[in-house]
Amino acid sequence: MKTVIPDDFPALFRDSGEMERLRELGEAVCYTTRAADDAELVGRLQGAEAVVNMRSFTRFTDEVLAECPELRIISISGTGTDNVDLAAAERRGVVVCNTPDANSDSVAEHTWALLLGLARDLRTMEEAMRSGEWWHHYGMELRGKTLGLVGLGRIGRRVAGMGRAFGMRVIAWSWSNDEARAAELGVELMELEALLAQSDVVSLHLRLTDQSRGILGAKELALLRPHALLVNTARGALVDEYALVEMLNEGRLGGAALDCYSEEPLPHRHPLRGSLHTLLIPHAGWMTREARARMLSQPVDHILAWRAGSPVNVVRPV
Repeated sequence: MKTVIPDDFPALFRDSGEMERLRELGEAVCYTTRAADDAELVGRLQGAEAVVNMRSFTRFTDEVLAECPELRIISISGTGTDNVDLAAAERRGVVVCNTPDANSDSVAEHTWALLLGLARDLRTMEEAMRSGEWWHHYGMELRGKTLGLVGLGRIGRRVAGMGRAFGMRVIAWSWSNDEARAAELGVELMELEALLAQSDVVSLHLRLTDQSRGILGAKELALLRPHALLVNTARGALVDEYALVEMLNEGRLGGAALDCYSEEPLPHRHPLRGSLHTLLIPHAGWMTREARARMLSQPVDHILAWRAGSPVNVVRPV
């Protein structure tokens, strides 16, 4: 069996022991540059029965899948599947797996790192300190405040538990509207508009789909209170970034901590880079040593499970 890693850029998989595990199955090819276009990607995938997808910039469109008739499984390192046309994959008999628990703890902890840093404006005080100043800023105490979670999946559930540990009221909205799950977590479910209007902090934890893209547009962002904080460790395209910048610069929002963007890397001239009251991180929520080990090994585990006839963590079209 031939396995291809088409997008190990920056190189991570190549230098791990997982390459040797793949070679035990047959030929394994790892590319450590970014494919310039679909044609180059298709060329890399020729003859592959299995793919380990490392980066979300590699897009498996219907057109790409059509040019890879031997492909049978795409095993994704990470949770997001918005770079794969899931309907086309299912139609063409390609199994798509992800690693939903590999980085859940790390991303949930990172969410709180961003939330706390934003609530206390640590970035501004640290920059002032390094410039020789001794400057203080009044931040937001979280106990007694309301944390609104948009999405209550694996990461959202973990963030909810941490919110309760901080003494916050935790409210949530999700597609599933799972009352049993909410009750188990001590979370109050409500409509999205009500959540936005009541929250002191809003944290996003949704998959990016056609349905969720732009779920926080200008209209929804306007429902947030002027002191409210927004944290996004999910997908940048969930939010209208230009509307967000306008609100931040006009003082209509307390701040935003972002780990992901509609376009990555974030362009140098993007207005977010110059916006006020922001904490910007380069999509690093998953980057712990522990999560890295799981995100390298689990995609290979999934290929082995698929070969044995028992695929796991299969993602299907919504």
